[in-house]
This record gives sequence, C-alpha cells and structure tokens, in this order.
Amino acid sequence: MDRPLPAGDRAAAMKAVIDIGSNSILLLIASRGPDGALAIARDEATVARLSQGVAASGRLATEAVARALEVLRRYRAIAAAEGIESLEAVATEGLRMAENPEDFLEPAAEILGAPVRMISGDEEAALSYRSIALEQPADQPLRVVDIGGASTELIVGRGLDIEQAVSHRMGSVRMSERFIDGHPPSASAIAAIAAAARDCLAAQPLAPAPELVGLAGTVTTIGALAAGLERYERDRVDGLRLDIDRIRALRDELATWSLERLQAVPLLGKGRADLIVTGATLLLALLEHCGADTLVIRDRGLRYALL
Repeated sequence: MDRPLPAGDRAAAMKAVIDIGSNSILLLIASRGPDGALAIARDEATVARLSQGVAASGRLATEAVARALEVLRRYRAIAAAEGIESLEAVATEGLRMAENPEDFLEPAAEILGAPVRMISGDEEAALSYRSIALEQPADQPLRVVDIGGASTELIVGRGLDIEQAVSHRMGSVRMSERFIDGHPPSASAIAAIAAAARDCLAAQPLAPAPELVGLAGTVTTIGALAAGLERYERDRVDGLRLDIDRIRALRDELATWSLERLQAVPLLGKGRADLIVTGATLLLALLEHCGADTLVIRDRGLRYALL
C-alpha cells in the first residue's frame, strides 16, 4: 500500500526516477520501506509524445525532442525543490527505435546532470513486472501487461520470478499512426489494429488465465473513464477491476466520438484523445490472447521498480 511521507524525512529517504516513454514522461519521487510499502511525495505524468512519427521516419522529430526536454527541465526543478540532487532516468522504445537518439540523450543529460539510460525491451518488461510483484504474495501466479506508446510488454511469472516476458513492437502511438484514419475511426481501421495486435501476440502463446494486471496510461485512463471520473483519482483507479465486456462497450462508445468531443474530456485532453480507441483495442486483444475476462488495474510501472 502507499502512505504519505512525513515532510521531515523527505530529502534523506527519497529517490527521484524519471521514465521517458514514447507518449508520456513520468516522474516519481518516493521511498520504499523495509516492508515494501511506498511513501510517495510526487508522482507526475506529462504527455510529450517523444515518438511522434518515429515509426514511419525512423527519426526523432525536432519538435518532439523540444517538448520532451522542456518536461525534463520542469521535473529537474521539482526534484530540486524536494531537496533531491540526483535523478535516475531511463528511456524505452520511443528512443530504441530512433536512428538519432543522441539528439535527445545529450541535451537531456545536461538538463538532468546525469545520463539517461536507454533500457532494453527485456529490462523494461522485467521492471514493469517487478513493480507489481513487489506487492504480491511470493507464490502467487501473475500476468502483467504494460501498454506503452511504441511497445507493449506482456510478462508471466510467479512471485518475483519471471517465467516468460516479451516486449511486443506495438503501442498506442505506433498503431494509431499506422492505422487510424480519422475520428471517429472506421470499423476497418479498428479491425486492422486488432488484427495487427493478434499477429504480434502470436509470438507469445499462453494458456488461458482468468485475470490480467494492467499498467500505464492507457489502462489507468480506461479505468478512470469506466469509473465515471471527471479528473484522475489514483485511489479510485488503483486496484479497480473491470470485466472485458465493460472495456469493449467503452471502446465501442469512444469509437463513435469526434476528436473534438474526445479532447473535451478532461481525462483525455489533447495528449490521449487521439490514442484512447487504439489503446483500448490493444487492451482487448491482450485480454483475449490471455483468455482473461477480468482486468485488474494498477497505478504502477517500471519507475516503481527502480526504487
């Protein structure tokens, strides 16, 4: 469970971790006690869409790099205000698939005062899984999915032991740029996303299991929408359980909305409005692939494992 961190203990106990994803950049300032409980001072998420156009062009766009660097400047200031001098920053598939990652990595290191570590898909999967497994019974079977902007990690294990992990080259930004033909998208576009997801997942055959634990922005946003929230409330989303029929009904409804209507939803705004139908379609494909009829939503991610 999470707990507040007393102000007097903050600077000595806390660590700052930045997760530079394909769509969002996340900052966690927190500590983890001997019992595994988290004490969170700040948990921030900002959409920067660093991977804008990378799947098609192979290169980071100048404007995307500028957006992401501005986020890092703000995060560095937040950490300094909390009395934290050093940060750990990692980057994932959005940079892995770019031909010019140094265009971002070099100025990012100057801003943060430390290099950004570009992690592999295997490490990304392991960290995502560990962020959940640290809080689960040691012998409990566990399936975890982390839907990102450019990649999706699907991990099977028991306790802290990973039995199978694959980083699939599919994500909400990547698939939207490839298939979405407007808002509302056509039925054929949605079908194409689902088919492409099934093709990716075929490389990781799994026996059916009733539950899938989901992480990251697509999943938590779907949870908040399903819960009828106007603004994101961590305590009402973390641990929420949704059945697959509820997720499908929500996806089908959102797929009839215009971009303007989607952007008017505070939970979506301009950062997620054009991705939410794709993300929900990927989530449905993952649930079906796992034979799961229930999604367990956790507000976690690899930044928590780096604590």
